[in-house]
Amino acid sequence: MEVDISNIAEDNHSYAIHLATLQDLILYKNSTFKIANICECTPFEAVDFWRNISLSAEILLKASLLKHNIDFLKKRAHGEYGDKVTSNTNQWLKNLLEELEIEYLAQINTGTVSTALKRAEAELFEKISLDPKERKLISEMFYIIIRTRRNRNSHFYFPNQNHIDLSDVEILYLPLLNRLEEIYNR
Repeated sequence: MEVDISNIAEDNHSYAIHLATLQDLILYKNSTFKIANICECTPFEAVDFWRNISLSAEILLKASLLKHNIDFLKKRAHGEYGDKVTSNTNQWLKNLLEELEIEYLAQINTGTVSTALKRAEAELFEKISLDPKERKLISEMFYIIIRTRRNRNSHFYFPNQNHIDLSDVEILYLPLLNRLEEIYNR
């Protein structure tokens, strides 16, 4: 079987929205993320929320890179199995897959949020003429998330992460998601 990933940027944009809004705590309407309903959650649900919203930001960044034709993909070794991959209607992506000699979906390595952020800092922000203060703010927001929640919640359960701090959502996550949404839509 061959999988066409021509619309991978759009698919990941939709997935980022899905993750952010999965627990009905965040609302997405008219290209804007808002607080919908922060309520009492079980400790596991709170950790799920932090993981999902952090992953949402990462995926939205990567979707933006792809939409603006900024390469951050690498070829994963020993991935010659499963479905073959193609890009029938996205010539830029088709050329990239050929350049990287990627034939199988399993060979695509999207890297870490840190590597994607470095590509955004080096190319994307310049390409879309993002204000230097906005560039710095986005980078700082990501690094705070990486240090405080992203990696911690993705790989292990820690009890100190088991509640939802509304100020973190309002001051850090929503502004970041909305800035990334603006970048995606440029």
